Amino acid sequence: MVNTSLRTNWIVAGFLIFLVSLFSYVYYTYHTAREEIMQQIDTRLLNAAVSVKHILGNDYHTTINSGKTIPHFLYQQRSRQLSEFARALDVEYVYAMVLKNNNVHFTASSYTQEDQNSGKVTQFFDLYPEATKANMSAFYSTEPVFEISKDQWGHFKSIFVPYIDSKGNTYLTGADIKMYDLNEHLNKSVSKAAALASFFFFIALLVASIYIYLLKRALSTDSSSGFANHIALEYYMSKSPNLHLQVAVVWVNEIEDINSFYGTKVGDKVMKSLLEYFAKRRPTGSDVFRLATNKVVLIAPFNEQHTGFSDLIQGYNFSSPLLKEPFIYITLCAGVAYGNKAMLLENAHIAALQAKQGRFSVINYSNALHDVKNQYQYNVEMAKEVREAFDNNRIVAYFQPVYDYSCDMIIQYECLARMITAHGDILLPDSFLDVVNRSRMDGTLTRTMLTQCFERFRRTSLCWSINITAHDMLDPSLTEYLEQELNRYPQPSNITLELLETEAIANFAEVKAFIALVKQRGVKVIIDDFGTGYSNISNVLKLDVDGIKLDGSLIKQIIHDTDIYLYIEHIASFAKQLNLKLIAECVENKPTVNTLLKANIHLMQGNYFAPPAPQINPHMKTFNLTQSLNGDSVDHSPNIFAQME
Repeated sequence: MVNTSLRTNWIVAGFLIFLVSLFSYVYYTYHTAREEIMQQIDTRLLNAAVSVKHILGNDYHTTINSGKTIPHFLYQQRSRQLSEFARALDVEYVYAMVLKNNNVHFTASSYTQEDQNSGKVTQFFDLYPEATKANMSAFYSTEPVFEISKDQWGHFKSIFVPYIDSKGNTYLTGADIKMYDLNEHLNKSVSKAAALASFFFFIALLVASIYIYLLKRALSTDSSSGFANHIALEYYMSKSPNLHLQVAVVWVNEIEDINSFYGTKVGDKVMKSLLEYFAKRRPTGSDVFRLATNKVVLIAPFNEQHTGFSDLIQGYNFSSPLLKEPFIYITLCAGVAYGNKAMLLENAHIAALQAKQGRFSVINYSNALHDVKNQYQYNVEMAKEVREAFDNNRIVAYFQPVYDYSCDMIIQYECLARMITAHGDILLPDSFLDVVNRSRMDGTLTRTMLTQCFERFRRTSLCWSINITAHDMLDPSLTEYLEQELNRYPQPSNITLELLETEAIANFAEVKAFIALVKQRGVKVIIDDFGTGYSNISNVLKLDVDGIKLDGSLIKQIIHDTDIYLYIEHIASFAKQLNLKLIAECVENKPTVNTLLKANIHLMQGNYFAPPAPQINPHMKTFNLTQSLNGDSVDHSPNIFAQME
C-alpha cells in the first residue's frame, strides 16, 4: 500500500515536472522564435522599402513634388513592377507616399490579386485616410519608423523610410507584411517546440523505463549465477497474494572451503550448478533464489498435500560429484518452514541452523524450535541492554576476598563484573558475558573494570586481581591504556592479572610477550581455571606465570571423587616445588575447606568465606577461621564488607 502510494506520487511529480519543463521550453522557444522572426521581418521590410526608391527612380518624386502629374501608363508600369517585387520578396505591399496639406497620399503602390478582384487597387495620389501618428511622424524622421497597425487592407507590420528628393521635399517608401503571417510563423515554432519537447520527453521516458527495468533486474539478480537474489526474494514475499507459503533454506556445508581452496569463481560455479539442479526438479509453482554465498532458498505456496522441498533436498545424491572439473562433492543441510509468511524466512533459518549444528540433512521448523527462537530474541534484547548498561555506567565491579589459611589473612580481592539492569536487578556474568563477547564488547568490559579497580584501590595498599582475556592482550589500544595506568599506579606489585589457560596456550607467543611486558612493571600473572582444557604444567612454566587458580568444577567434586582429589594433590605438590601460588576457587562449605587443607592448599576463595560484594572494608584482615574449622561454619553475613574506606 505504501509502495503503491509512493509510486503514484513519483509518477505525478514526474508528470508535473514534465509539464513545467515543457511550458518553460515552449515559452523560451516562443520568445526566441519571435525575436528571430521579427528581426527577419524587419530586415525584409527595410530591404523592400529601400528597393522601392530604386524601382521608382530618382526623378519620380522630384517630378511629383514639382507639381507635375505622373502619366497613367507610367504609374501602372511602376505599380506592376512593385507588385511583382512584393510577391518576390514575400511582403504584402510596397509603396511610396507624400504629405500634402497635412494629408498622406499614395504616389505609388503595389497591389494583390485580391485587390484587383475587389476593385481596391490604389491609384495615383489616392488619399490614405488611415494614416497613423507613426506614419505622419515618419515624414519628420531621419530614421526608418516601424509600426503595427490596422486599416481597410488588414492587420500589418509596416516600415516607413524617409527620403528627400532633389528639390528638398520629403517622401516615404514603405512596406507591409500581414501579422497573420507572423503569427502563423510563431504558431509553427511553438508547435514544433512542443512536438520536439514531447518527443524527447517520451524518448527520455522510454530510456528511463528501460534503465529502471535493467537496474531492477541487475539488483534482483545474482550476477554470478543468473538466478534471483535476496532482493527478489523479499519482493516475492511482500507481493505474493498467498498468506501461507513454504520455504526451504538450503546450506552448502563445504562452500567456504571450496572458495578458500579453489577460489570464488569455482565456488560460484558450484552454487550455479546446485541452483540449476533445484530449478530442474522443483515442485510446480515454486521458485529458486540464491540467498547468500552458500545459501539457496526454495519457496512456493503452502500445500498440505505434499512435502516436496524435504523430499527434493533429501533426494540429492551426495556421492555424485556436483562438478567434474574439478571434481567437487558437497553435502547439504536445510531448514524447512511453512505457514504465515510474516516470520517464515526467519523460522526456516532457525531450522537450517539446527540442521547444521546437529549434522542433519533436513529439519522442519516446529514448536520444538520455538525455544531456540526465543533464545535468539533474548540475545538481541540482552545485547541492547548490555549496550545501555555500558552507556549508563551500570557495569560495576564486585569484590570477593581470597583467604590464606596459613596465616589467617585476606591476601587479595578478585574483581568480578556485575550488570545492573534498568529495573535494578543484579546480573551475574553468566547472564551477559556471552553477549558481551559476541558483540565484541569484551574489550570495553575489561577497560571498564580496570578503570573502576584502579580508582578503587589507588589510595590503598590492598592487593587485587582481575580477569583478562587473550583478546584483550592482542588489543593494542587496551595494552597501551594498561601501560599508562600502570605507570601512574603507586603499587603495581599489588595487581594480579588472571587469564584462562586455554586462551593462553592458543595464543602462546602473544600472551608470553604480554606477560613479560606487565611483569616488568611488577604485575603478577596467574592462570585461571587450571585443570581443564590443555592442563599441562609445562605450559605454565613456559609462560613464566606467578601462580595458578584451580578450576571451580574440580573443587566442587573434590570431596566426592578420589581421583580428582589425587589430581589436585599432585598439582599442589608441583606448585609448591615450583614456588607457584595455588588458589582454590568456588569453596562453598567446610568439608571442602578441610579436604583442600589436607591436599596442602591454603589459598581459598568462595561463598563459604564471603560472596562478591560491591563494597569492602579495607581494615578487615582476617575471618578468624583457624579456630572454627572444627566448629560451626563461618558467618558470611554481609557485614564483613559493610564499611567503605
